[in-house]
Amino acid sequence: MAGTFELITPPHAPLNTDGSLNLSIVERQAEHFSTTGIAGVFVSGTTGESLSLTVPERLDLAKRWIDVCRETDIDVIVQVGHNCVEDARQMAEHAQSNGADAIATMAPSFLKPANVDELINCCMPVAQAAGDLPFYLYDIPVMTDVCLPMPEFLSKAKEQIPNLKGLKFTNPDLVQLQECLHLGDAGSGHGDFEILFGCDEFMLAGVMFGCPGAVGSTYNFAASHYRAMVDSFESGDVAAARTGQYEAVRMIRTLQKYSFLPAAKSVMSFLGIDCGPVRAPLNNLSPAQKSLLRAELQQLPAFAGVHLELAVS
Repeated sequence: MAGTFELITPPHAPLNTDGSLNLSIVERQAEHFSTTGIAGVFVSGTTGESLSLTVPERLDLAKRWIDVCRETDIDVIVQVGHNCVEDARQMAEHAQSNGADAIATMAPSFLKPANVDELINCCMPVAQAAGDLPFYLYDIPVMTDVCLPMPEFLSKAKEQIPNLKGLKFTNPDLVQLQECLHLGDAGSGHGDFEILFGCDEFMLAGVMFGCPGAVGSTYNFAASHYRAMVDSFESGDVAAARTGQYEAVRMIRTLQKYSFLPAAKSVMSFLGIDCGPVRAPLNNLSPAQKSLLRAELQQLPAFAGVHLELAVS
């Protein structure tokens, strides 16, 4: 992905009220993303409750996203990470054979790789199963508890994983972020790898340091706010960009007050795109909580001009 800073969203897993997969919603999600300037989707990420879905469900969901986005400008990155490397490998092969644009995998998080070499050994068969598709490591230590140096991973893995494209870097370590961005920099101002930043709360740091794009949960429903923030920064209005970033923090804090993922999924229903309930161990918001959440969000600048319709089932 080249050119201007790209927004990529990890779509929510669309579920029926009984908790089963509801693939009919994917087209509506994609239509919404097309109108809000989303460049790509990161399917079955954390926001998509990937590890709460079965492998067959993830295969069906990936295929649906690939099929729906085929006639659009939206790229499809399929996240295939799993505690079972063989399952991850099979999902990577499926993504490649069905026409995904790229794949990503997170580190196993139960029996964990203890060092970079072990992490590379986990990634190699997954990347190989995807043929020549671009491969990203999804670094999210707050969820996996795998805290390994990403500059070392990229430096070592590039010789063993030919299709290694870069990272989805959901990591607050901004020193590592800069090191990763400049690996292989020979005076060009950018390195050999594409680092997609994954921290919505300070996405502006990724813009400033030179990331080509970001993957963020709140882009599902607030992409226009982030796009305006990036445009302000790129046009030289740094003060407006800083204000926009702070307003994003206010929005995220509001969602966290109600439990972030169930609240974020509720916001999609406020926009008329009902992605259904969350799966255990998460709890869904009550009708009263949804009403309070909607009222609070409607007062925030991040939702200025956006009508949030309360539809409590």
